[in-house]
Amino acid sequence: MDILWFKLISVLVIFTIGLFAGIIPTRKTITPKGKQGLILGNAFAGGIFLGAGLIHLLPDSIENFNTLAGKVDFPFPTLIAGIGFLFILFLDKAASKGQDHHEIVTKKEPVFPFILYLVLSIHSIIAGASLGLEGSFLSTITLFIAIIAHKGAASFALGVSLKKNSIATKRHIITIAFFAMMTPLGIIIGTIFTSVLSSNTSILFEMIFDALAAGTFLYIAIAEIIGEVFEKRTHIWSKLLLISAGFGLMALIAVWA
Repeated sequence: MDILWFKLISVLVIFTIGLFAGIIPTRKTITPKGKQGLILGNAFAGGIFLGAGLIHLLPDSIENFNTLAGKVDFPFPTLIAGIGFLFILFLDKAASKGQDHHEIVTKKEPVFPFILYLVLSIHSIIAGASLGLEGSFLSTITLFIAIIAHKGAASFALGVSLKKNSIATKRHIITIAFFAMMTPLGIIIGTIFTSVLSSNTSILFEMIFDALAAGTFLYIAIAEIIGEVFEKRTHIWSKLLLISAGFGLMALIAVWA
């Protein structure tokens, strides 16, 4: 399959998953067993995000940087990754005024779902742009797997937050639809950039967005997914094994990527 067609299919698949996962909370009450299944699935996604950031995105960014600049005695890709990490941290913590997410939800503050929407949307656009800029088919598949592993869970979490805060159903669906579009929008922007920019400029943008995406992937994996997964001290070994399995899957793909 041509890489462009794969990216176009990715746009449709990611949008569909994000839309339906976010609308589910308006239709059904999730059972305790269902919630536990989601937590375990999120643990696997956390491992995938950790592996995608450390094993694929950051090394790809470093490789592209070396192609463009040769041996420069300063780690620019890791600096950019750190900026991406700190940027999402700033949005997440500063925008919520340092309050705990669960504390805000318990208080039913209507601003919280839209802080969550903002943080997840910025991350989604960066991750999507990184996928769109990819020139390697295997690297594109790797990013697609990482995004798919978390897009549904992120959209569902946003939907639950909207539901808990008694947001009107119409507004709920509109918010979820816009969120579902963020990653596809990033993919489209990245794909257009690869078509209209010169080879070196395209590599430069890919290097920057791979590094930014690596930083945001690491933040989402460590601060959001893994931190949340271990809030309840149940099924510890299952969670650890699933995180390791997700990380191992990314390492296995790196053998061919």
